[in-house]
Amino acid sequence: MTIASYEHHGNRDQPALVLLHGVGSGKEGFAAQRQTVVDAGWQFLAIDAPGFGNTPLPAEPGFGDHVAAVLGVLDHLGIERAVLLGHSLGGMTAQEVFAHHRDRVAGLILSATSPAFGKPDGDFQKEFLQARLEPFENGMTMLEFAAQFSKNLVGSNAENGAVDAIIDVMSSVSIEAYSMAMKTLTRFDQRANLSNIGVPTLLIAGEEDRNSPAPMMEKMASKIAYSQYVMLPKTGHMAPIENHSAFNEVVKSFLEGMKPQ
Repeated sequence: MTIASYEHHGNRDQPALVLLHGVGSGKEGFAAQRQTVVDAGWQFLAIDAPGFGNTPLPAEPGFGDHVAAVLGVLDHLGIERAVLLGHSLGGMTAQEVFAHHRDRVAGLILSATSPAFGKPDGDFQKEFLQARLEPFENGMTMLEFAAQFSKNLVGSNAENGAVDAIIDVMSSVSIEAYSMAMKTLTRFDQRANLSNIGVPTLLIAGEEDRNSPAPMMEKMASKIAYSQYVMLPKTGHMAPIENHSAFNEVVKSFLEGMKPQ
């Protein structure tokens, strides 16, 4: 079995935080979290989703390969249980891992994500995919797409250099991986499992996120028994990059409460 590409830091005898990125990113999208996680006494483990980095592109859309990628790296490193931090698509993967392998999950941090996308053959999904994928069919490169789309991902108070950093990570994603991930995203629905989540869970929303609106994430949190909801002011969809200082503080506080005494 081919192991997904990953970045790992920290001592093996410490608890592990697994970071799962969104559609337009990769493990490099969590660079601003690396030192905070390690300094908090946790292993930092960022994993490239199927098709991203050196992780093989799956044959078809679906979360099966995404879950397998996470479990494969955990097994490879001998990590029995971990806290999963999933951003956007990664937040959906984290929910899928918990739904099917809850014994491997000690806690969840769900950032700018949702409990469902809808039916893959619905009109909204079709229009969503067309809007995201048509530019590539018309010859646009990923760099051009990133430069055009990135400004819609941040809030009104993004940190200096945030848009450039988003363009940098997004432009490294292949069109094939982006397209496959988008098709996978539209198949997600774990609404029925929210009430089954029985581990400490932190939900982080951006006040100005148009992709995963804060009110939707707050409602999502209300259905999870052991959850904490935090909204970051003037923040868009890319909190780990655009508002990493506030994002890291919230994550650090949660991890401090999770770390075994």
